[in-house]
Amino acid sequence: MNKRKILIYALWLYGLSFGFAALFFLSGLGSNMILLSLFMPVYMFFPLIAVFIVQKLIYKEAVARPLLLTGKPNWWWPVAAILPLLLVGLTALVAILFPGTTLDLGMENYLGMLDGATAAAMTDLFEMLPFHPLWLLAGQAFIGGITINALFAFGEEIGWRGFLLREFQALGFWKASLLIGLMWGPWHAPLTLFAGHNYPSTPVFGVLMMTVFCMLISPIISFITIKSRSVLAAAFFHGVINGSASLGIMIVAGGNPELLNGLTGLAGFIVLLVVNGLIFITTRGTINENYKAVFARAERTT
Repeated sequence: MNKRKILIYALWLYGLSFGFAALFFLSGLGSNMILLSLFMPVYMFFPLIAVFIVQKLIYKEAVARPLLLTGKPNWWWPVAAILPLLLVGLTALVAILFPGTTLDLGMENYLGMLDGATAAAMTDLFEMLPFHPLWLLAGQAFIGGITINALFAFGEEIGWRGFLLREFQALGFWKASLLIGLMWGPWHAPLTLFAGHNYPSTPVFGVLMMTVFCMLISPIISFITIKSRSVLAAAFFHGVINGSASLGIMIVAGGNPELLNGLTGLAGFIVLLVVNGLIFITTRGTINENYKAVFARAERTT
């Protein structure tokens, strides 16, 4: 493991990300919702920029094959795109087990939180549909997740599941995945603290919650990357997660939507823990060999 290379990457990653975020928010530009909606997806490309600087400009190494940017599509690609929807659904089922929460498939509670005009327009749309509106929302999340969302998610995943997953091989699958999550979570801090990303009511505590979430979901995305032998599958998973995470909150009434109900809350943490447990049980004794073999194969074909 090249500790110096990883340190250089971390310095570039956090330096660029936090530096530009500080300029954006402290200048007051972050108070403009249009500019904020543009900045947040742009922020997702800083891991990619840091990878290019370190991998290509400083170390003069290839980028595509060593970081799993190539490879033929396989059945793990659709699994990566569909699994997030399953996780969101399971999270909603766990959330309704908490005191004071109920399943709200009609989304009356969610519509009640919107302004009158928006709520009326959505209600009219839902009534016109020949099927439950949840199918429409899930379809939108899926299509957006594997297209535009995946493009922005790729900007992150080349850093987390491309560069760092490769550099942390010596640690083994679980330690590497958790350490990536530990780096990934605080990277969101400027968005959480200044824009309320995922935790608008509790931004400071939200940084800790986001770090726990990233550490729990990181092994799942790492597993998908290794099985698919491509960081592109990780981008699909990440993209659909970003597009569908709110669906679980929309169909649950009561409780705390930030800290309890959603995928980035306690209900989601429980679901992710169970999935990690399944991965551990079913791959014990083989996952580390597969992990090293995938990147070794990529190195040989570079």
